[in-house]
Amino acid sequence: MDWYYWASIGATILIFGLIIVFHELGHFLTAKAFRMRIHEFSVGFGRPILWRSRRGDTDYSWRAVPLGGFVRIAGMEQGEDVPDGFDKQSIPRRSAVIFSGSFMNFVLAALLFWVVGITYGKTVGVTNRIERVLSGTPAAKAGLRVDDRIVEVAGKRGDVEALREQIQNRPGKRVHIVIARRGREVKVSLVALVKDALDETKSGVLKPAKVGAIGIVFATKRVPMGFFESLKMGVLTTYYKTALMIRVLLATVGGDLPLQVGGPVRIVHEMVEAANVGWVNFLALSAFLSLNIGFINLLPFPALDGSRLMFLGIEAARRRPVDPRKEALVHLVGFAILILVIMLVVYQDILYLVRKQ
Repeated sequence: MDWYYWASIGATILIFGLIIVFHELGHFLTAKAFRMRIHEFSVGFGRPILWRSRRGDTDYSWRAVPLGGFVRIAGMEQGEDVPDGFDKQSIPRRSAVIFSGSFMNFVLAALLFWVVGITYGKTVGVTNRIERVLSGTPAAKAGLRVDDRIVEVAGKRGDVEALREQIQNRPGKRVHIVIARRGREVKVSLVALVKDALDETKSGVLKPAKVGAIGIVFATKRVPMGFFESLKMGVLTTYYKTALMIRVLLATVGGDLPLQVGGPVRIVHEMVEAANVGWVNFLALSAFLSLNIGFINLLPFPALDGSRLMFLGIEAARRRPVDPRKEALVHLVGFAILILVIMLVVYQDILYLVRKQ
């Protein structure tokens, strides 16, 4: 394991922390805008407290464990009675405070996509030149090198998309490839990896699919993007990715797609692999991770923000609040279930990585 691997691990930890801080910052800024009392806003958690400053009624702190942060808004805990607390606010204001956490995750995603655009530009084409060969993959074992050009796959020649399609159509099968290297053609043979993917039918239904991959990154043609063009691209990409997540959720609920859940172990693995492909892939995956966390938090499952929004909806329909003790019990049970699910998912993540090795 070289320094690049450990740099990828460190960057992944920072991204996790940034995503959580942005989420809590959404709650914090909205509560401040509505003049709610906030006891503390912290970057990080745990002990010791590295730095603390009090401004007005709020403590601002920097804690030792860098994985995220938290905000403590007055009136959100049972038994706390203050006139400018969360529980004394109107339903629209309370809903805005709850929703704003996930909203900031969408904002962060758009910002990360914007960084990708303004740093790397816009992709306008893909060449058949190999820009990167991933270590430990069939391509690396077969001797493919950076700057090789793939000219033929399975007896077929054509543009890079046609060549890529030939590889993708052969998951787990032997593939014969001809490459151009220093003015001569070299033949290699390898067995393609099997990757999970989504396929869209003519009717627009998403279906699970298996595609082949050999572990290479094709070089792309890029053109620079300006500030506002990159910003527009970031917002549009966030919109389209969110729409895709909604379609995947509906397809899963409808039985067209199997339930696929990746826990923290698998997420870190995928982030490190993305960094191995290139930092542009790492940033794009980080943006997608922020989207996922924001989206999942809005689902009406106990202990998530979506459940709190659901209880506020019930309160609006009944015109009286739900018994705080009953709501707290629902969130407590939901949190316990979440912990059990996370433990199960971590176990499955470990089995997945062992099988992959």
